[in-house]
Amino acid sequence: MERSLIKQVNKKNMAARLKTRHVKPVVFPNFFGVKRKSSLKWETLTGEKGAPVMADVISFDASAPQKTREVISKLSGDIVKTAVKRGMNESDYNEYRQLERDAQGDADQLELLNLAFKDQDFVYNAIRARFEWWCMQVMSRAGFHLSVKNNGGIVTAEFVGCGMPKKNQRKSSADWSNAATANGLQDIEDTIIAASNDGVTIRYVVMHVADFSLLKKQKSTFDTLKSWVNTTSKMLVTKKLINEYLAEQEIPVQIITVNPAVRIEDKAHRRKTINPWERKRICFLEDKNVGDIQHGPIAAESSATLQKIAMMVKQDWILITKWSELEPFKEWTKAEANAIPVVNDPDAMFILKADGEAWNAAEDTEGTDDVPLTFLGDAVEEEDSTITDTVDGE
Repeated sequence: MERSLIKQVNKKNMAARLKTRHVKPVVFPNFFGVKRKSSLKWETLTGEKGAPVMADVISFDASAPQKTREVISKLSGDIVKTAVKRGMNESDYNEYRQLERDAQGDADQLELLNLAFKDQDFVYNAIRARFEWWCMQVMSRAGFHLSVKNNGGIVTAEFVGCGMPKKNQRKSSADWSNAATANGLQDIEDTIIAASNDGVTIRYVVMHVADFSLLKKQKSTFDTLKSWVNTTSKMLVTKKLINEYLAEQEIPVQIITVNPAVRIEDKAHRRKTINPWERKRICFLEDKNVGDIQHGPIAAESSATLQKIAMMVKQDWILITKWSELEPFKEWTKAEANAIPVVNDPDAMFILKADGEAWNAAEDTEGTDDVPLTFLGDAVEEEDSTITDTVDGE
């Protein structure tokens, strides 16, 4: 085993490449920060929401009444590993060497660089794509389910909730797809009021662009806004107009639309583009910072032996390792992360199911205790056949 045989590859260039346009844009950094942990354990606190408790009006010289301390619960579990690697075989390397010999101008040099770093681009973007899927599932389902349809490694035997209380599972009065009967604006208002009654002030409403399109097309939306605007002329329904209307109703929320997309590759190396946001799920948030990617130490980082025979760079929580083998010839690039997305305050998250149907009982959004047992180890439990995976998110 040797370090990279490609001349352009060194730690400085590897690190610089991770800051270029070759890093694919993703949605989740708008909602999730990064938090380093000293161990492979994640944790979050619940029970901190709610309206403030009033102090008592008392007479002078009287002792201040003692109030009970609110019960704070801690959710915790094991941080898991996500990894991917890609190899450059001998024919690929020969192509690189030929291009290196023939390179003349800037265009050739750029092509040479892209060929030298294409595997690093691939594995780094692949880890980010997994966390795009993960975070979008958590925001639209309050949990996730790793199955053979959406993961080439281990699977979870059941749905893994982020800790959102069951009472925060909401459903619409009618299917948003039915433009004649649905009343999406009222569904939004009702959810915000329900949250307010529970001491949560909703400030952001996040939905897929396709679901926002359904909201715009509803007769109730058009009629309500046209009456509010008080116009007889043609009216264009926009996010800005809806946000202004809600603010006028003393519901100052911001509607945010997302349109994420990732590709999954199965064991036969067939690829399929999927939407990781569960359709007809509307996420209501008090804080736009939903949570953090909590990440722990990676063994390779502290391996003196590995550092002698491989090059490593780390960006945020993702470690990139590059090494080569001479017999048989192979140039390897690997990306790995010991990390998991964690919702900071699941009690303050509400999700509206906008198809008018009740939530699937298998979607236990409160449950997190079994994460380590179903993620780790060689043996994988049988999948729960009652779970209905997303159509697009698989």
